[in-house]
Amino acid sequence: ETPTLRLAPTRPRHISGMASAVQPPPSKVRRLIGWKDGARCDLGAGQRSTADLSTVTALYASAGSPLNAASPYHAFARSPPTASFGRPSTWPGPEGSATKARLLWDRRALYVCWELEGAARAPVDPASIEADALVATLDPSGSNCPRPEQRTIALDERAECFLWQPEQATANPLGADADYAGQRYYAFEINYEGKALTLAPHFGKVSGYDWDSSKAFNVWTEALAVGFGASASPVPSASNADEVSLKRVVVAEFYWDAMGIDPDREIRIGLHRAEYPVPLNLETGVKAGKAEFNHILTSMVWSSWVDPGDDVVNFHRPSLFGSLVLAPDGAGIDCSCMAARWLGARSVTVVPSPVPSLEECPPGALLVQAKYASLCGSDLPYFRDRRAASCYWNRDGFCGHEVIGIVLESKSARFQPGDAVMALPSSYFKAHAGSKQDWYDEDVHGVLLKSFPVRGGFSEVYTSHELYSCRLQECVPRMLAAQGLGTVLKMSRRIGSVLGKTVVVLGQGQNGLLATRLMAQMCARDVIAVEPLEYRRRLARAAGATAAVTPAGAQAAVDEATGGRGADVVLEMVGHCQQTINDALALAACSGMVVAFGVPDDAIYSTFEFSLFFRKNITLISSVIPDPQVDFPEAVRLIEQGRFSTEGLLSHTLALSEVQKAFEMASDYTDEVVKLVIDFSRK
Repeated sequence: ETPTLRLAPTRPRHISGMASAVQPPPSKVRRLIGWKDGARCDLGAGQRSTADLSTVTALYASAGSPLNAASPYHAFARSPPTASFGRPSTWPGPEGSATKARLLWDRRALYVCWELEGAARAPVDPASIEADALVATLDPSGSNCPRPEQRTIALDERAECFLWQPEQATANPLGADADYAGQRYYAFEINYEGKALTLAPHFGKVSGYDWDSSKAFNVWTEALAVGFGASASPVPSASNADEVSLKRVVVAEFYWDAMGIDPDREIRIGLHRAEYPVPLNLETGVKAGKAEFNHILTSMVWSSWVDPGDDVVNFHRPSLFGSLVLAPDGAGIDCSCMAARWLGARSVTVVPSPVPSLEECPPGALLVQAKYASLCGSDLPYFRDRRAASCYWNRDGFCGHEVIGIVLESKSARFQPGDAVMALPSSYFKAHAGSKQDWYDEDVHGVLLKSFPVRGGFSEVYTSHELYSCRLQECVPRMLAAQGLGTVLKMSRRIGSVLGKTVVVLGQGQNGLLATRLMAQMCARDVIAVEPLEYRRRLARAAGATAAVTPAGAQAAVDEATGGRGADVVLEMVGHCQQTINDALALAACSGMVVAFGVPDDAIYSTFEFSLFFRKNITLISSVIPDPQVDFPEAVRLIEQGRFSTEGLLSHTLALSEVQKAFEMASDYTDEVVKLVIDFSRK
């Protein structure tokens, strides 16, 4: 991309008093087919193509500007995405990070939300550069350079929106770039602090820096944590900030009047991204000069929602502008699917949500109607706001991942519509498959990381995949336990035989109770359940524990069972707390085993008693992310054959509309709650 075309004026300013939307005139929007009451239309998702074949739909913003919403990010939840951004196929350089955009509009403005995955780099500090050298780099002629406060943005990572209203209706195919020479368009290139380069040039000319864009746009931007390795659940603390995968969200509004664009006429749009291939390493205390600027500008990774199909590296031309369709007020995709949405600390609501479609999914995908879902202990820190919700959890359906239902549509030869399934939602495998466990085979499981409409399990309809699905004999609530049992079976494979051994199970939540029952059935000599809540200790005894004690009584119980030697195996099933791993070390025998099963909230356990672990020769192992084609089918088989009982596990059943109450009960341990079931048939 030509650097000299990439500069502009000022930081965006908030325009007050203009938040309410004006109703658009009906029937003046082109290509409106396939809305809720008609055949399905191309809403913009799918594979990138040329500008002639690229269309993105902006839904009408009936609630006004997303920037005035409590969460600008969620204001776009109903909007269909663009095609995934990518490097134009014949352009040089590496592929960029995963990127999509979603759009809204009203009579006042166009609203664009970019979701920018990968490591977003901070903008360049203007004090770290040689100003004269930057001018010489950006404008060798000395006749067309932006003002000083705008120049360093050319060196920053950014999200870009170009808008063009053709003087006459464009041809289809679009034709040669030269056919539109001299026509004006508007370019907004926004860095991750909300500052922007803006210009209003004409095709084929380097100009437009004199345009006053101060009242043309406004920006909101925020980084959201998506977890370690771009795959795991997020954590609030980390030893190295670079280890935390972030999704940068940029939301911008562009005012029609400031650009002289009439929303009732044809509009074409370019949506792009610029990012560094590696972090910048500008030497501290030494100002960057022309060599550094040239390196930054020539090594930028460019991606777009349009693929022009040629090798002309330049976004500033008509063949990079796809078609923008403005849906009228009242038109929209089918939002008849009710789903839970996380709003913040201890706040979950139910909203009408777009019905996901298999059209956006790869082979093997399933569309499932949820019948029952259940809350997991690992869901609660998100509700309590002890862990930032990842972008996967921060979607409709929230963090639900224990869910069973009926296949509605299938791209799999193994599953047909009408099949009862335990099918884990796309939010689960999108959040975990990328960790590439020992069972991961790129040729088999790589499809799980392809584009999916990500949806959590607290949703009436959700997407899944055959690799994370098991057929059920009947869709009944007890089969919800198969997901948790699968994770415990993975742990038991790692432990090996416990025949004749003393096993301690710390925590008697749903998975702790499953572990207690499994250890008893595997013929452990002693199974000592440790739990502060009396009613759960009672359930542990019913599940096969030989003793069920409070944390204060744990050491005495282990000493009595082992003659003071300590437990052979200690299962830490609590998580979310640093102290319990030390409790496990204290209860273990010399040369014993401690298993970390409970999910950690912290990346670094600063209180870990390493000396105790070291001196006792303890084997410490972790267990997470089961093999979906081994552990889950085995769990389903054991429950269906009656060889593993779920008695006492499912304690309460509520409707989806009561999801807030469900999370409050589970979080506060009220009414002797163990596992809460959401019954989607209840109203």
